[in-house]
Amino acid sequence: MRFSLSVLLGLLLLPLAALAEESAGLSPLEIPVAIGQSVKEIRVPHHNAQGKLSLRLNAERAERSSSSAFTFADLRIEIFDDEPDQASLEVLLPEAVFDQNTRRLVSDRRSVIKGETLEITGSQLEFDIDTRTSRLRGPVTMVVTASDALQP
Repeated sequence: MRFSLSVLLGLLLLPLAALAEESAGLSPLEIPVAIGQSVKEIRVPHHNAQGKLSLRLNAERAERSSSSAFTFADLRIEIFDDEPDQASLEVLLPEAVFDQNTRRLVSDRRSVIKGETLEITGSQLEFDIDTRTSRLRGPVTMVVTASDALQP
């Protein structure tokens, strides 16, 4: 069975759209790194308005270059739905820059979004912390491993 890319992305992003609506009351993302300092193996949780774990940033290295700019190396973002012990999606970025003013992570290196039944890879990625949505650019590939769940 063949699906167009827009139909597949629509089906996959539908749950994220509902999550974006409830994300309006998210707390600020607190990254405990001083300006000019570098920290190894950092884990930063982020909670929604109800206090539930919404996402978690895991990085091999985090460096703060200014009051609002951070650089991460080997960053893995875990996105949670209802179960805080099991991530529903992971975003893997070899290198990324986070701007606290725009609340977006940007990577100009090959990045991957992984779910239970899919893997999307692109040359550049922009990730919005508040809405938990991504924008991939460059050659983008998507592999769906469980097409039975997508049948109408």
